[in-house]
Amino acid sequence: MSIENSKSLLKASKEAFIVSNTINQSVHTNSSHNKAVVFAMVAGEASGDTLGANLIQELIKRYPQAKFVGIGGPKMQALGFESWYPMEWLSIMGFFEVLKSLRKLLKLRKELTGRLISLEPDAFIGIDAPDFNFTLEKNLKQAGIPAVHYVGPSVWAWREKRLNKIRESVSGVLVLFPFEPPIYQRYQIPVQYVGHPLAAKRIGALSKVDSCAKLQLDDRLSYTAVLVGSRSSEIEQMAPVYLEVVEKLHYQYPEMQFVFPVVNEHAKIKIEELAYKNNVTSSIHCFVGHMSDCLQLADQALVTSGTASLECALYELPMVIAIKVHPISYWIMKRLATTQWVGLPNVLEQKNLVTECIQDRANAIEIFQHMTEVIENQTVRAAQISAFKKQYQVLNVDSAKLAADAIDQWALKVNQ
Repeated sequence: MSIENSKSLLKASKEAFIVSNTINQSVHTNSSHNKAVVFAMVAGEASGDTLGANLIQELIKRYPQAKFVGIGGPKMQALGFESWYPMEWLSIMGFFEVLKSLRKLLKLRKELTGRLISLEPDAFIGIDAPDFNFTLEKNLKQAGIPAVHYVGPSVWAWREKRLNKIRESVSGVLVLFPFEPPIYQRYQIPVQYVGHPLAAKRIGALSKVDSCAKLQLDDRLSYTAVLVGSRSSEIEQMAPVYLEVVEKLHYQYPEMQFVFPVVNEHAKIKIEELAYKNNVTSSIHCFVGHMSDCLQLADQALVTSGTASLECALYELPMVIAIKVHPISYWIMKRLATTQWVGLPNVLEQKNLVTECIQDRANAIEIFQHMTEVIENQTVRAAQISAFKKQYQVLNVDSAKLAADAIDQWALKVNQ
């Protein structure tokens, strides 16, 4: 289903949810606000940390005395979330990569399950990390703890039949894209489309001039944003290739500058070491965080597939997507895939809108060629930007509120 055909579904979904789930303010004021509600959460990577932080902010409005515990990143922790284990332990991508850490992950999940069952939180929200969270959610649900999964797994891309097992594991699923609810409804799974919080985040973005001033960069220059990913496996695989591309682009466009928003200091050091090795130190600016600022000031992007590709689209930033994983992981994923695209902008559009350089194609020469096209070809740029505008309009809803409404209904039984 294309983004055009999703608008009517989105409208109907929003209207139905508003009619059936309008929050009764007196219930919150007279009882919920006085109750010390405990929410347990597990987020597995940077994008999940962002989703979790937005949801926590909304839940605090409804339950000011609420306690939040589990596994989360710096954004969640800044809001008072108590993270029992480092989020980085879950930030692993690919079958082979997970296999290497399997014993540690199984031990962590067993220990976490025991702690949560002893705590008996009012609700558990697993944010993405499906391989880790669904088993955890099933165990908690069986113990009588409502379990909500935030960010439905990509069943539209591969392994739809796993929804049979997911139905036994959750009290409901929150999905980010308007074409997803009908799939879950076929399996009798409570589902709510909540849009994507990154769309709302763009509203408050600074101008290029302001972003450059904030990062102490010259706003008269052209910038390319390079997003190497948030997982350590992504950074190890893609950073060396991306720096080779930067070297070629720097030679082609001597005045161009490159901004690298990275997830932590370790990634920053890695990029800076590679920049020195490729003799492009003077043109590279690496920042821990500052994703929005870097996208706002950039003219185009080179991005590892994932949430980052959607974020670039929401900033109307022409891009090339490139990703490489372990060969065993790629072999398995290719045989299980039910969609021909990995980039979310392409999935939303249901066509080859953005060039994807996957696996063997994720080499410096091919990526460089496609990046020059994105930089110079105005037809390509205009087509991407036009589609990104429409995607933004569909995804820009009050995600945190819709998510909290559903959690109230499914887990806390508000208005039931």
